[in-house]
Amino acid sequence: MRSQLLTSFALVSSLALAACGGGEKADDADVLSKGQVVATVNDKDVTIHQLNAELSGLALPSGEARKSAEISALQAIVGRTILADIAREKKIDKSPNYVLQRYRAEEALLVQLLQRDIASKISPPNKEDAEKFIAENPDLFAQRKVFELDQLQFEAPTDAKALAEFAPLKTMEEVEQKLTDTRLKFRRGKSVLDTVGANPDLIRAISKLPAGEIFIIPQGGTVVASKILNTRVVPFSGAEANNYALNLLQQKRVNDATEKELSKKIEDARKAVKYQKGFEPPKPPASAKPAAAPAAKP
Repeated sequence: MRSQLLTSFALVSSLALAACGGGEKADDADVLSKGQVVATVNDKDVTIHQLNAELSGLALPSGEARKSAEISALQAIVGRTILADIAREKKIDKSPNYVLQRYRAEEALLVQLLQRDIASKISPPNKEDAEKFIAENPDLFAQRKVFELDQLQFEAPTDAKALAEFAPLKTMEEVEQKLTDTRLKFRRGKSVLDTVGANPDLIRAISKLPAGEIFIIPQGGTVVASKILNTRVVPFSGAEANNYALNLLQQKRVNDATEKELSKKIEDARKAVKYQKGFEPPKPPASAKPAAAPAAKP
């Protein structure tokens, strides 16, 4: 049998921002200045809104313990503000590296908040949804599998055609020989793949492979060729499994809503992108379909 070249394509948002310079902009200062002042650092007010933002996402205690957490968070803001002011004194905020890093951070934050905005409009799955999902996905739960793998990790070829040449290979030894011939750096070793925390679509594809079949998965700038050496069944059930199912369903709903709302805009914007010669992205296989991002382990 031919080896399987498994690829996944995530929905990526491209946002255009105006070039940004160092220091706070006027509208930034207006936003930061609104609210109860809880501290003043080098003539800059720290508001309750900034403190709450610092604490967002944390499981906060109540009573005196909460006040202690707030004070610790405020000290983190104070320390960061002092160090940032020292950096500005050294004109680091005027350096090209700072401008590039701030631009990148702003775009990443905008994408994160965009996803959060979409998620806020989606009704969360309930217990019945989770139970149905668990029943429909035995490979993740009742028959949850842990795969012991022989793996080869190597640099992704710069040419998409070169990567496609690995698809017909049948054994790990053939892959290793191909890597040696093409002078691509690689390392070989043993690994474990738990179906809990992995992309469900990927697990379904792996489970259908014939015994001894290798599969190859591009992962960013690297590629991993794997062969299943052993499979153990470790049932996953109880409250932890229910919470995992709820999180996975919520993620799927967010991904589906994001694709529905943004895919047309992204597709149109991508078509309008102009690349300099040699920087064009490789064309995906005609049969490729977007896949959900891997879920975080519970």
